[in-house]
Amino acid sequence: MSIFTTDKKAASLDANDQVFYEYRESFSNKPVNITCDMNYRNTLPNGVRPFCVKVQLQVYPDPENKDIISDMEIQHIAALRTLLGDHIGGRFVGQGVVAAQDMAFLIYYLPEKMVKPTKRMLASALTGTFRSTDYSISYDPDGETYLKYLYPNTLQIKQVENNKILNTLRGYGDSGEEPRSVEFHVVFPNRKAAMDFYAETAERGFKLKSLEEQPAPAGLVLPRHHLVITRELPFDIELLDHVDEYLLELAEKYEGLYTSLETDIVS
Repeated sequence: MSIFTTDKKAASLDANDQVFYEYRESFSNKPVNITCDMNYRNTLPNGVRPFCVKVQLQVYPDPENKDIISDMEIQHIAALRTLLGDHIGGRFVGQGVVAAQDMAFLIYYLPEKMVKPTKRMLASALTGTFRSTDYSISYDPDGETYLKYLYPNTLQIKQVENNKILNTLRGYGDSGEEPRSVEFHVVFPNRKAAMDFYAETAERGFKLKSLEEQPAPAGLVLPRHHLVITRELPFDIELLDHVDEYLLELAEKYEGLYTSLETDIVS
């Protein structure tokens, strides 16, 4: 089952359906740490909680590394997030921390009946604070703010998936640092496209594991061809970012779909 889908309808979603993942983004060439509720995308357009609340607050970067914030600042953001969650009756869908810009933001979606009390609460709670804090409330049933600021692009989704695999490896005592065989799965409309794709990857050290014909997807006539290539790599997220970017672009060139990667636990 995909981690990015849910069978539930928007009206029945609650906190238990939220699936948060973290990834890296860049803003004005500065690193941003994003936390995103991946499941919220599957509720859009959302008439149950159509109003977006975006709270922007000042944070203080770590004196020794301006690209991150301290544990104390993380606790401050968490405390504010809890305070807002307890009072505005909305759904927290994610946050971003731009330490190099001394800024973080929180995004919620809430029902119409909570708009006025939320405005009053925010005006009261945030006015006069010793930190620079601002907020906005907008009608956004299509989740444009959420999609613009939080939801990852195709490459970042790969990063989310890779982090999930790495967390699983670590759960079994595998740090990911040891080189191991990593499999990359790509699906093509025909065998020639698959082999042309593989020929280019072979120049980068990838090896062919298998190429199998698959039945045509529902609604289509022609079969698909599932290619699996491998390469010896440590399970390093930054290294895999570069590999994923290369494979995504090359697959598009040959009208293929780079679907996933897999690896085994190294004890």
